[in-house]
Amino acid sequence: MLSTKLKEISLEYCQKYQENGIVIDLKQLSNTARAAANEAKDNYLKLTSPKTCFKEVYLTHWVREVLDRDFVLRTLIPIDYKNPPPEPHLQTMVDYFSLLPLKLIRRLNQKINNTSPADRKKLWKSLDFPVEEANDKFAKLTLARRNYFSEKRQLPLPEMFLKQFKIPRNAYQEFIQNKNEIIDWCNEFLPDVGKLPSWFHSELNLPCYLCRLSEFPFRNFKEVIDFVFQKYSSFSVFKSKVKIKMGEVTHVKYKKKTDSFLITIDKYANFRHQAIGLIHELGHVISFLKDFQNHLDPLEKGKYYGEKNAIKIQFSVLKDLSENLFRAILVEVLLTFWKIMFEMNLYKNPNQDIGKLYADTFNTCFKGSNQKRNPFYLLNEAIITSPFSSLPHAVAYYKILSLKLS
Repeated sequence: MLSTKLKEISLEYCQKYQENGIVIDLKQLSNTARAAANEAKDNYLKLTSPKTCFKEVYLTHWVREVLDRDFVLRTLIPIDYKNPPPEPHLQTMVDYFSLLPLKLIRRLNQKINNTSPADRKKLWKSLDFPVEEANDKFAKLTLARRNYFSEKRQLPLPEMFLKQFKIPRNAYQEFIQNKNEIIDWCNEFLPDVGKLPSWFHSELNLPCYLCRLSEFPFRNFKEVIDFVFQKYSSFSVFKSKVKIKMGEVTHVKYKKKTDSFLITIDKYANFRHQAIGLIHELGHVISFLKDFQNHLDPLEKGKYYGEKNAIKIQFSVLKDLSENLFRAILVEVLLTFWKIMFEMNLYKNPNQDIGKLYADTFNTCFKGSNQKRNPFYLLNEAIITSPFSSLPHAVAYYKILSLKLS
């Protein structure tokens, strides 16, 4: 049975390599898979009880993780800024980051976020940011990237990611057709937090209702973890396998060698946002544990499946805590829709007034807003480096919330 599964995994990854223009022998991949499985067998014997998953699932997960890493290393293109590669989409990226290096982008974002919203307009003027020059380079990057992927895959850029994230085509099409219904519903159900300040929907602020709630149920991370595992008590035996550290971005990683979960928390966020992020990542942990107990490998299911399950758990936890807390988090749905809708329209036509498009899309997602032109896509690292990375989240939000409208 295991040998059959390893053959299936090897064939799956062989096709993945070929689709990305990498020539690799199926026998070579099969040998890599078998070697990884043997290493996993040895490590499984060393794991302490309780083990989160059965042996075969542990082995196939290990193999997929090894092949995923190999795929990334083979497709990663090192870029020499002094001698950039000849491909236009890489040259334009070098051109953009020569003007605005990632370290500078992150530093500017931190400086803006650490400034009171009421004072950000003054700060922005003092920065003398090169909007026109950056916008020109950004438009060229977007056009070159679109042309590269359309020539390579013969598909519109968003649809390329359906297979990568394993998003069902019918779910994606429903999202495209009916997303405005969810936008309207979210706007209607945002919590009443009193009169909003004039800067709340401005270009220099990301709307947040969470921080305007009068009460918050947690004081530390331990209380968050205890609450989630109390709700999902059948998995409480694994609570000690969850470890937390502070870092740049909130995310979770299953550590195969120790059979544990490492959750990294954004050290720059305030505690409320850290706690909500922790709940979401614990949603991934519970989802992993459910799959493991059902002899399923989450890596085989894909990112969309994982995000959808984690969001379901996150929403359920928030509703148990407070109706207002759940309503406040609906802003995350709107922010995700804003990014994806902007990217979709941007890659259809990079030769447009991008600042106006960013503002207009925001106004669509946040009713009553009146932004005219918003330049902050130029500092959005995800938009610049990994467009459509939040597509699985957007479609998952749609599928979950659309059930409330049916």
